[in-house]
Amino acid sequence: MADAVVEFLLLNLKQLLLYHVDLLSGVKDQVESLHRELSLMKAFLKDSREKRSEYEYVRELVSQITVVAYEAEDIIDTFVTNAAMQKARSTVRRAFHVFDHSSMLRNVAKEIESIKVKVKEIYDKKMFGIQNLHDGESSRRSPPLKRVPIVEEENVVGFDEEAKTMRSLLTNGSEELQIISIVGMGGLGKTTLAKEVYTDPSIEYHFYNRAWIYVSQQYSRKEVFLGILDSLSLITDEMYKMNDEKLAIELSSHLRSKRYLVVIDDVWTMEAWDDLKMAFPNTASGSRILLTTRNRDVASYANPEGSPHHLRFLTNEESWELLSKKVFRKGICPLELEDIGLQIAKKCYGLPLAIVVVSGLLLKKEKTRD
Repeated sequence: MADAVVEFLLLNLKQLLLYHVDLLSGVKDQVESLHRELSLMKAFLKDSREKRSEYEYVRELVSQITVVAYEAEDIIDTFVTNAAMQKARSTVRRAFHVFDHSSMLRNVAKEIESIKVKVKEIYDKKMFGIQNLHDGESSRRSPPLKRVPIVEEENVVGFDEEAKTMRSLLTNGSEELQIISIVGMGGLGKTTLAKEVYTDPSIEYHFYNRAWIYVSQQYSRKEVFLGILDSLSLITDEMYKMNDEKLAIELSSHLRSKRYLVVIDDVWTMEAWDDLKMAFPNTASGSRILLTTRNRDVASYANPEGSPHHLRFLTNEESWELLSKKVFRKGICPLELEDIGLQIAKKCYGLPLAIVVVSGLLLKKEKTRD
């Protein structure tokens, strides 16, 4: 669980810093620092994996890392989601909002620093038999053996059955390469569902080679291939000098003998799929490409024989459940606020993104009917 949370957050932060730095006005330095510190946390999670069942202190540290990663993810998600809205605000109001997020990120940084001190002590003193293996050449050359994981079901509101369906589509069926698409309008939760599946322990176990890349309307073919190679820990300095055709050949060559899962998030056009598909070999090893798109035609074009998975809107009950969890954390709303809370949830019309944005605004408010 902790490993997947930190891994996915690091991936999101890296792609934000590489491709969407304009959305990080006022907090870029803090996000860069957060990425560096979380990289250390990821290494510790890897090195301590064998010791968690033996030592309570290690389990507690892992729990703290998980909590702080979730906090950072919530802050970053809310900040980026509101970035476009902030551009329309006056300079004074925009500055106020940036300061608010900046302050929250500083608080997260303090929590991470506290954990970092404990992690460093463990490494320095080689406590619990944990050694700093992540920098060693041998650990890079010899990946750890995969173990059958303890599968923990993530609690994503309204997505339980859909996540189960997606896991089945990814792990069952033909050994031929299959393109599976999640289709839905913006804000409906395509990326959330894909993330839920991508970080599921059973999927991690089934696909040792996994990569996630964000495409969107404007993209660089070369940067997409570099991003996938980096996500697979295959990147070299020499690759940055290659053109996109050569990178596609390199990527295809690395994937040819492996079972892999690549998530291509937010594909807008059929031309984009044509640009990228040559890098993904069909070697009858059970590999899968998972696309998220707003355009049903893109999904049908990528896999004419398959049926894309269409996301539904949340029900009023699911909308209220999600709002409660985001605003009250433990999901327990005071009785006197339930009526107005239900009204707010209903006004979001089943769009998870709208609920998340509204929740971010409500978190800053005093919890009263006023």
